[in-house]
Amino acid sequence: MFNKKSTILVAAMGLTLSAGVAQAAVVEMAVNGGFETGDYTGWDLFPQIGTNEIDTGFNSTFSGLSTLPGGPADNLIKQSNRLAGYIQPGEAITVSFDAKGTLGVSAIAQVIVFSEFTGGGATPFFYDFGLTDEWQSYSFNTVAGGDVGGGVTLALKVGCGAVAGCTADVNWDNVSFTADVANAPPAVPVPAAVWLFGSGLLGLVGVARRKRAI
Repeated sequence: MFNKKSTILVAAMGLTLSAGVAQAAVVEMAVNGGFETGDYTGWDLFPQIGTNEIDTGFNSTFSGLSTLPGGPADNLIKQSNRLAGYIQPGEAITVSFDAKGTLGVSAIAQVIVFSEFTGGGATPFFYDFGLTDEWQSYSFNTVAGGDVGGGVTLALKVGCGAVAGCTADVNWDNVSFTADVANAPPAVPVPAAVWLFGSGLLGLVGVARRKRAI
């Protein structure tokens, strides 16, 4: 039979172990999706001949602004290698965001989700969409590819072809990049779990002292 001291120890150990156990969850992978840091923290930039700026106009506190001045080139901002080691093939991925802007002749706005292979390489999923000069909300769903050992990557792309007059200006905001995974990262950080275990041990010591005082 467990005595009170053993019960406290088991409870503390149980809390510690449960804090480190991965569980099914919808996980938000985007970092700084609203650009509220006032910069591109969390994003990798591949502007080629274009530019990426933070815009405070268009009735938005902050938004990312991707521009291409013309000529065959791509301008990408990316959130790379999310949930590597956790996401599994076939698990659901959802991308949503707000956008507005203008696309010149042969220019495109595109979302790409890459399933990153173990050891390098990737399978892309492309989603083209139109733009207006008013904010609109967009959303689409896909699934992780057959090899996703390197995690998943989200790219927001502005592309320009070789046609004269191909320019593009696209604002991005409220970017969400989620995955519905069976093996989600632990929600409680390790320091908190250690603190819980320590609390249990302190309680154990207190019980022992009270018994000695009786």
